[in-house]
Amino acid sequence: MKHPTKISALMLVGLLALTTACTKDHVTPEFEMENAPYTAQYSFKTKSQDITKNAAGQNIIKVVIEGTGTSSFAGNVTFTDAFDFILATGAADHKVTFTTTNGDTFSTTMTTQVGPSSITGTTTFTGGTGRFAKIKGSSPNVGPPVGPTGEGTWKEEDGKVTF
Repeated sequence: MKHPTKISALMLVGLLALTTACTKDHVTPEFEMENAPYTAQYSFKTKSQDITKNAAGQNIIKVVIEGTGTSSFAGNVTFTDAFDFILATGAADHKVTFTTTNGDTFSTTMTTQVGPSSITGTTTFTGGTGRFAKIKGSSPNVGPPVGPTGEGTWKEEDGKVTF
């Protein structure tokens, strides 16, 4: 009867060694994508705008836009963008929240400047939820001036993202 006990003990030790060896070789990467190139295309419609003054006494338009689009790393998204547009300078600082089809979110700040034929700026990722909890990176952005209907588009190319 001593032989079955020795065989069972040896099998248990072997199984434990095999299990431990398998888990040592498996390494979970810190990021799903690291410094990966991305592109995005968005369209929007103005939800609200109010003319007021900022703390420096400048005339500004507080604007909220909502839209949809696609980014190469997140797929289809919806978003809300709230910003203050300074009338005298044509500059704006944006806070944008994107929601993916599975409910994960990511946030950005954008700085934009109105030029003679386009609006240009920089998008910077500031945080998120779910798979985008550690998101970081940035991209230049560009779009045509917003038309009288309050609708518009913008795109991001040559960006880098880590999440």
